[in-house]
Amino acid sequence: MVKFFPSIEPDHADFMLSQPLFFVASAPYVGRHVNLSPKGQPSRSFAILDSNTVAYVDTTGSGCETIAHVYENGRVTLMFCSFGVSPMIMRLFCQGRVVEKDDKGFQELVAKMGKGMCLIGARAVILLRVFKLQTSCGFGVPLFGESRDTTEEEKTLESLQGSQDRWTLHKWASSMEKKKALLGYQRNSNYRSLDGLTGLRSARRARGQWMLLEEGRAWASRVMKQWEAILLGMLIAALMVVFLKTTGFLALEAKLQ
Repeated sequence: MVKFFPSIEPDHADFMLSQPLFFVASAPYVGRHVNLSPKGQPSRSFAILDSNTVAYVDTTGSGCETIAHVYENGRVTLMFCSFGVSPMIMRLFCQGRVVEKDDKGFQELVAKMGKGMCLIGARAVILLRVFKLQTSCGFGVPLFGESRDTTEEEKTLESLQGSQDRWTLHKWASSMEKKKALLGYQRNSNYRSLDGLTGLRSARRARGQWMLLEEGRAWASRVMKQWEAILLGMLIAALMVVFLKTTGFLALEAKLQ
């Protein structure tokens, strides 16, 4: 059964922090892509700051979709789901902003998130204001790593019997930081989204971009993609002019002048 809440309650917080991963969804105002990213280790990368504010550490990856979308419109949905014996799906509907690693306030925000945050390879913190929380049954989510009665066919189909943290990204980011190559990787991979939105600001600066010019280009591209709305507006304006002319309003206004 679906339930909605205006804020995060204590049992919601316990549920989120006990899961092995969560998912982040975002999208541009106009474009072909909807981004969906898995995030691991909530206990080391995710923090609940108050009943309507959460944040997570965004580590360097091969793209920057969430960052680009948050810069453009701020819309983000987080999803947590249980793979254990007590099923539930939890969605947090949020409005967010990006706090990059070299932004003023980054260190203060990380300190507020608490000790033990996984910051190796971090490029930003995504700060999110939660305006609605939804829970649902989660009966369709498979059960992993728990004993249960299964048929032989089900046992054959089950490929995952447990879960553990994956440290590959942590090791890769540590190696890149030691080689001072992390900014170079971000420069080539994190400066623009798939739909051409502006991405990580530090990566854009490293590329020597003219920030206002690029933001203007992205804005113009977004507007031009809304050609149906532009044509509709022009049509409505033309019809209004015809209507005013036929009612004699324009002639009357000319006489008064």
